Amino acid sequence: MALQVNIPLQGGLTHNDGYVRVTNARVCRKNSESDWFLMVDVAVYKDADERAKGEKAETILCPPIDKFKYAYSVGDESGSNLIAHSYAKLKTESVLDGASDV
Repeated sequence: MALQVNIPLQGGLTHNDGYVRVTNARVCRKNSESDWFLMVDVAVYKDADERAKGEKAETILCPPIDKFKYAYSVGDESGSNLIAHSYAKLKTESVLDGASDV
């Protein structure tokens, strides 16, 4: 599972049809009194072929598409898993506007 989207690069350039993959999704809270939140880490690749290289794959540095934080209520992911829920949340981000599932 991943997203295909145009990737904004430094200097105002864009890499078309980049490959964005969730590398980590975790539910956290600072302490027992605080609210839960979902942290999503992603990696950005030139394309699916680059990602398929495994540990030798090169990622694209893209700070706007790096880490995301969302409010979370336990059970929000019902009907899916936490990773699928993360992808659904990511598709609401303006920087990932027009992303398609791949």
